[in-house]
Amino acid sequence: MISTSISFKNLERYKNQMLATLAVNIIAFSQGHAVAWLAPTLLVLQSENSPLVSGPVTVEEASWIGSVVSVGGITGTILFGTLLNVIGRKKSLYLLTIPHTGFWVILMFGTVVPHLYIARILSGITGGGAFIVIPTFVADIADNKIRGTLGSTILVNFNAGILSGFILTSHLSYSLFPRIIIGFSIIYIICIYSLPEAPQYLIKMKMHEEAECALRFYRNFKAATKEECQEFNENLANLKNRINGDLGSKPSSLSYRDFLKPAAVRGLLISTMLVFMNQASGLFALVNYTSNIFQMSGSSLDPNTSTIIVGAIQLMGTFLAAIFVDRVGRRILIISSCIGVAVGCFSLSIFSYLSLNQDLTHLSWIAVASVSFSILMGSFGLTPLPFIVVTEIMPQKVRPVAVTFCLCILSVTGFTVLKIYPIMMVDLGIYGVMWISGGICLIGAVVMFCFLPETKGKNLDIKEDS
Repeated sequence: MISTSISFKNLERYKNQMLATLAVNIIAFSQGHAVAWLAPTLLVLQSENSPLVSGPVTVEEASWIGSVVSVGGITGTILFGTLLNVIGRKKSLYLLTIPHTGFWVILMFGTVVPHLYIARILSGITGGGAFIVIPTFVADIADNKIRGTLGSTILVNFNAGILSGFILTSHLSYSLFPRIIIGFSIIYIICIYSLPEAPQYLIKMKMHEEAECALRFYRNFKAATKEECQEFNENLANLKNRINGDLGSKPSSLSYRDFLKPAAVRGLLISTMLVFMNQASGLFALVNYTSNIFQMSGSSLDPNTSTIIVGAIQLMGTFLAAIFVDRVGRRILIISSCIGVAVGCFSLSIFSYLSLNQDLTHLSWIAVASVSFSILMGSFGLTPLPFIVVTEIMPQKVRPVAVTFCLCILSVTGFTVLKIYPIMMVDLGIYGVMWISGGICLIGAVVMFCFLPETKGKNLDIKEDS
């Protein structure tokens, strides 16, 4: 009975944080559909039944359609990383709908390959912006005890959107799919309309009364006892001190020396490695080119059916990661994730190589199992957790710029991987590409074991000289 009472009390305390997190992640869910659009559609675009008036898409054009999303990612990261601190978290959340809606509109009316380039760039801007604005907003409003879980929900919603997108794209016409999904933009605007701005930004803008009201909302504070009032006031004072250094003082200007302090240097190196591994592992490429990979691997199973299975596995893995991230910790999940992805990649490589010289259609399930295992293990740590750890491992003063820099590295690496993946699949075969991805993951596991600290439950206020 006591345990149930405590759980209910905690649920009440975190209710508004959870509802706000779900609201802002609607666009992450919709963005998952935008990413999922490519994998099943690319096979159609490359066929003689291509819906484009310009005809079937070539391998070179396919590599550009796949990779330009990362160009948009860099743009979105820099743009929204700047807007985040200029106009605030909430207005930045609103602005995400502009490129996102533009993506769906172009898909509705686009008829040639350059139209798809523009659409994918807009999709990248939304993704780059969403993965800096949403985690920052959630980290600002979340209690330390559930910060990891709430932070992980962006990937849960994103991957749920990918799964839904795989299913809908495989069963709906090329023109109908965007007409349905564009409606999520309206739902998103309605749901975030009543949310207060993040208290941290309001304090920075010297809007202290608004900041107190926002903190009351996100902490679901109700002054029942004198002790609770005192605890709330202490939390508010600590938050002001953390943002301004001291109550009433202005934050010092940021200089390059701030990035040379031990904590900042250590955080940047680890964060850069994390985001590099996130893309160099090939997990995002697997999502974008899933149908092509299954078709070229020697599997006899329907590529789109296999893609849906992988999408379901990815969602399950991310959901489990959200549950265990604040129980097990970030470090062990990331290391085990790297090892698991490597095992899956090596398995697919071996299957693909053997299928070149013998008929293995009766073992096609191995290809699906290998990719599913890589995606499952990646979803436990390597896919979601770098975005959480990067915001946790950096000192408060340099965090916005450092996170923007790391996400730019993410986009550059992502562009490179997505651009060369289709070409490498032709030149090296699936077995060669998977062998390279598996090797990179093993190296990453060793590096993370040696240098990655645990950040579970730690306060976001990191000493710069530590």
